[in-house]
Amino acid sequence: MLIALAIVGLIVGTMAMVFRNGIASHATADDIDTAVAVAEETLATAGVTAPLKTGETRGLFAGRFAWRLAVAPYDDAAEPMPPGPFTLYRLEVEVAWGDGPRRRQIALDSMRLARAP
Repeated sequence: MLIALAIVGLIVGTMAMVFRNGIASHATADDIDTAVAVAEETLATAGVTAPLKTGETRGLFAGRFAWRLAVAPYDDAAEPMPPGPFTLYRLEVEVAWGDGPRRRQIALDSMRLARAP
């Protein structure tokens, strides 16, 4: 009887650890989904309500997802953009957040054609 209780105790302990790891993984996946959504939304709205300007913009979403948008004219020495009323911009978004003791970060970038200043 004592051996059976010991085996059941080990099985229950192992199952608890598996469930705890699953819950932690689910929370991490939710955080990554949120960070990607913040980055995509930031890229999608850049230059929509106001003209694109070279420089950086920072913000905080939900009190823990810090984002940074960097806008710079795209410069390709091999293929310079012909002069005209439009400029090609490179947009880069970084989203960082805390995950327990770790600091996590994702980055997305895109190009956007906009009227020259």
